Amino acid sequence: MGDYWRDVKPALEEDSQRKRAGNRDASARNLTAAGIPFEAKNGGAHLVVSAADLIVDFWPGTGLWVVRGTGERRRGVRHLIKRLGGQWPPQGKSDGEIHP
Repeated sequence: MGDYWRDVKPALEEDSQRKRAGNRDASARNLTAAGIPFEAKNGGAHLVVSAADLIVDFWPGTGLWVVRGTGERRRGVRHLIKRLGGQWPPQGKSDGEIHP
């Protein structure tokens, strides 16, 4: 069993890294399309989102977001957009996904 995980673990880690990178790109596009301003930190791994008189720390790789000064912690860019008063799906996109 140890041999199996030794062989499989690197592939799983690579898939996870690829998914997080894709999440970072897609989340930034989704926020931009929804008209929600943000500032990218640490190469896009951390976004500081400012809207609706709130400042939110958002980590798009994992989807975690935290409203500063409160205990509110949630996940998902779509939930974040809705929480900040943005429209989801963005105007003119029927499937809810932003395409490059």
